[in-house]
Amino acid sequence: MLVEHIMTGSMNADMNDIFYKPANSEEWKVIVNSHLVEVVEFKDKGFEKKMAKFQESVATMLAAGSSQMENSQVCLESLIGIGMNAMYYGLFPSKRELQSEMFISSDNPEITTKLMSLADSKFTYPFLKLAFPSIKFHRTIFVPKLLPRLTVDSYKHDEDLSIFLDPAHKNRGAVLSLEIQRLLDGNIPPYVRKKPKVVPDNLVKVRIISPSPLPKGCGKAPLKDMNFDRIVIDIHGGGFIATTSRCHQTYLRKWAKDAKISIFAIDYKLAPAVKYPYILDEIWQAYFWIITQAEKEFGLKLKTVLVAGDSAGGNLAMALTLRALHSNFRVPNALLLGYPALNLSINAFTPSLLTSMDDFILTYSFLSVCINSYIPSDADPAKDPYLSPCLISDEDLKRFPAIRIMAAGMDPLRDESYKLMYRLIKLKKDARMIEYRMLPHGFWNFYIGFGLKEFEIPTLSAIEAIKELVAINERNEVSP
Repeated sequence: MLVEHIMTGSMNADMNDIFYKPANSEEWKVIVNSHLVEVVEFKDKGFEKKMAKFQESVATMLAAGSSQMENSQVCLESLIGIGMNAMYYGLFPSKRELQSEMFISSDNPEITTKLMSLADSKFTYPFLKLAFPSIKFHRTIFVPKLLPRLTVDSYKHDEDLSIFLDPAHKNRGAVLSLEIQRLLDGNIPPYVRKKPKVVPDNLVKVRIISPSPLPKGCGKAPLKDMNFDRIVIDIHGGGFIATTSRCHQTYLRKWAKDAKISIFAIDYKLAPAVKYPYILDEIWQAYFWIITQAEKEFGLKLKTVLVAGDSAGGNLAMALTLRALHSNFRVPNALLLGYPALNLSINAFTPSLLTSMDDFILTYSFLSVCINSYIPSDADPAKDPYLSPCLISDEDLKRFPAIRIMAAGMDPLRDESYKLMYRLIKLKKDARMIEYRMLPHGFWNFYIGFGLKEFEIPTLSAIEAIKELVAINERNEVSP
């Protein structure tokens, strides 16, 4: 069934796609001759053996976890069971392979979500936290939603998206509509510090990670050598159905410390409990609050706003930027995308999708679970650019900010990044891409814990990209 679905997609693929063109075609010459796409090869003689060990570890965890979680909830007892199963599958590789294959071919959303959520559970997080880089300031807040919520129909027809009056503005904010200006001048509900048992519908969770206390509202003096005119707004991945910014701190803290930048990580509510466009609306509401309230609440006068997103978060980062454009609101100054999910059409095909047939991290079944959990029946990812950013028009893409893409060579989603990069080059946009050959989807998250120095390289590259993008925007600020 799995092979049949993928093969059907391949037969319906667009023959004008760059991946159906020969390597010496004009399309590929555009990419190669631009020198804007870098391929990082790992030539260490022991790298392949280390990657094989990594894959074996992942296979063992998947086998142990899927066999335990089939009839269990995430609890201490189930984690002990996973540990016992891991020892068993370590002793009997053939059993591990069988159980792993069963998981890869399974389309059970419940088991998939449980496994994806293990790193975020209250039982495993304390151990994960031990490996986090230390950070000076860390706070979780819950911000109010200030704007009207939009429906699938609103996104389909761009109804009432323009809540601002000045379509010509660029980075400094726009002239607000009278209705929105009155809202901001009125009594805006304060953000909430105390963690609720369940995050209510009218609040969005935001995690602040900073190498220094912020200038205001933190109870401590900020560091003197810290610039508070730039931030990263991060949107985590997890297939729309699992994980939070909590377990993504493996690299977010490193970014904050080494780039000397404050990070606001948005923890949107997850599918299938909520679907599109609710999740995108949560991102938009949090983004709007940060942009309009950061100075008042934290003393941040934002000259540079970078939006980062990995996997599903990359999808949401692109959609958020499109939403800001269509609303005539402040657009991010730059985007940093890690292995982004740019096409959510279940029938879409690129050659890299074939790796999902035996990939332990991003299986085709898992991709199907994510898509079916996130997209409601009345939305069409083959037509809606807010769902599939690969559909964003050239007219809109021309107005996008600088983009940096980091792709994984062993990733079912890789080819869509190349297709986006081809369009950005053709449009003469400020864009660069790095493909890390032989690394899997999710490499930012593997920065610690697996003993492979190769996983550190993309994290360090992301830090350099953040510094570069901040510097570019500062130059643009002073240029006439």
